[in-house]
Amino acid sequence: MSRIRIGTKLPGYKFPLHYNGAPQRRIFIPEWYITLVKPRKEMPKNYVRFHVPADMTKYDMKEYLDKVYNIPVTSINLSIVNYIRYRQPTPWRKDQYMWKFMEPWKIAHVYLGNNETFEFPEILTKVKEEDGDDEEMEDMDSKTMVEQQEAYSKFAEKQQTSGVSIKDKTYFENKWL
Repeated sequence: MSRIRIGTKLPGYKFPLHYNGAPQRRIFIPEWYITLVKPRKEMPKNYVRFHVPADMTKYDMKEYLDKVYNIPVTSINLSIVNYIRYRQPTPWRKDQYMWKFMEPWKIAHVYLGNNETFEFPEILTKVKEEDGDDEEMEDMDSKTMVEQQEAYSKFAEKQQTSGVSIKDKTYFENKWL
């Protein structure tokens, strides 16, 4: 009795072996997607970290980087991240939760070869603009906790003298919402 192997990759595209006339252009569609991830701590210059699908091997990863991106690779270590389970509130009842599962993946620790270096790009850096609003926010940030509590107590006294209580204005204390 022979074993039947069921592949877990996306179905591949099959082209005819021969065309009459000039060859047609081909589009390479990879079967996997890989995500470049910034490491949490400072790592060597030749270290790159990726999130890859669970069915990808280190040999697949090496061929992928070498053939598609022409990146020389010295070594690859893969670590498996299993299913992650988390609770999410149900859309129909806010006091109930349902369990959601994330698909497993692998973390690829790639060390580049031939004295190649990689520095993670700083894409999400904030650019400070000269506005008056920024200065006011900096003043608010520079206040100490005691000053903020004093400002809130003054605000609360002003609200109480206006005739409307703070509890009526707060969202979480209102049981009818």
